[in-house]
Amino acid sequence: MKLLLVATNRERSPYPVAPLGALCVAAAARDAGHEVEFLDMGISNAPEKDLKRALEKDQYQAVAFGIRNLDNCWAFAPRLYFDDVRLLAETVRRSFKGPLILGGTGFSVSPHGWMQRLDATCGVIGEGERAFPEVLRRLEAGQSLEGVDGVITSGRNGKSVAELSATVIDKLSDLPLPAHDLCGYARYLNRGGFVGVQTKRGCPLGCVYCIYPQLEGKRYRLRPPEAIVEEVEKVVVQSKLQHFFFVDSVFNDPRKHALAVCAALARRKLPIQWTAFCNPLGFDAEVARAMAAAGCTGIEFGLDVATPKMLEALGKPFDQADIKVALQAARDAGLPFVNYMLFGGPGETWKDVQDTQSFLNTCAPANAVFASFGIRVYEGTALADTAREEGVVTSSQDLFQPAYYLSQPMAEQTIENLDRISRQRAEWTSPADWRRPMMLWAQKVMVMLKVRPQWKYIQGYGQHMRRWLK
Repeated sequence: MKLLLVATNRERSPYPVAPLGALCVAAAARDAGHEVEFLDMGISNAPEKDLKRALEKDQYQAVAFGIRNLDNCWAFAPRLYFDDVRLLAETVRRSFKGPLILGGTGFSVSPHGWMQRLDATCGVIGEGERAFPEVLRRLEAGQSLEGVDGVITSGRNGKSVAELSATVIDKLSDLPLPAHDLCGYARYLNRGGFVGVQTKRGCPLGCVYCIYPQLEGKRYRLRPPEAIVEEVEKVVVQSKLQHFFFVDSVFNDPRKHALAVCAALARRKLPIQWTAFCNPLGFDAEVARAMAAAGCTGIEFGLDVATPKMLEALGKPFDQADIKVALQAARDAGLPFVNYMLFGGPGETWKDVQDTQSFLNTCAPANAVFASFGIRVYEGTALADTAREEGVVTSSQDLFQPAYYLSQPMAEQTIENLDRISRQRAEWTSPADWRRPMMLWAQKVMVMLKVRPQWKYIQGYGQHMRRWLK
């Protein structure tokens, strides 16, 4: 079957993210014998025109959309991406009479919502490397899609997401490498982006707001370290690219696997720089040194909170002692790092936020602290249950539309109060900063100067630029 696969994500803040998920299913479709043309809206300046031109140029038998995100998850500036995808779907329906298939993480978060709003033939929930080629095979043969695990059609909207979720793929080593050759990575890297690579899938951790366990399963499925390095090396050799991001929800857990990946990278001595998401669980001096030796140039710690009260409230698997060890280990290894904070969880107060900052002041200093507020509420999470119990959302509320949990004590003058606390430390920034022209200008300069990670010198903004702001 001749297929047009469209990566629909157009978000470019703080930098454009290359469509790894779509490249994974593209590789699986090619491996199954289908002909795949790839159209990436992440680097398009005229998406509807580009899509119309592609549809007029070739005779496709199916069109598929890879939907990366449902929305931007920013309570202070919420943006739903539905309209971007809707315009593309309308373009397809005006120019193409064949099947339209939906998939991707953003689709899987709310498959019913997408199917009810778009005139799509079917959608693939969760990992698509097995289900998507089977959908293409059946469509080509004129067969029914009923019974394909993880596939939802317009006639199957009554089932829950859990009932429709695909069985996870146990052996990731059986899958073909992502079709990196289809992606115009140079344009991403020129804007501060990276080549994305996975070392595993799944997440057994219990953060109350997180949708990862629903999307990827509640246990880790690990890729062989040598296979990961071979993928990186292939990209380096073929495309001469050097900047990578390990996109796992948590790179350093399980610890043994992270160390093995680092050892394999260090042995190969590839000319690369990479960053990763980490948390303090098991992150110590050995892990930090191994990452540095393997070419890591920055760590993004997803702390969210840092007081005992709020660590428990959000279901975090680490404590303050773990945080201290992890941040000191990164600093001692010479690794720049950023702490991501997400305030406003159940029971949180402004005193808790101030206590969080006071505690972090006793830890090894971060290069940057991004302080945000308001936690996106997703179906099937513990936070969704809490939000309904407290009346933050109603029992019938459609969470396709962004809804955010924000504790009542923090609901008044949230942006102003968080900005006031953030100004006490040069490395802290708040949503008020992120919308200021001075910060946007500084970000563009960092991209022009090819500074990586972009947040490496955020203290300079706090020390020298923010002081001029009222």
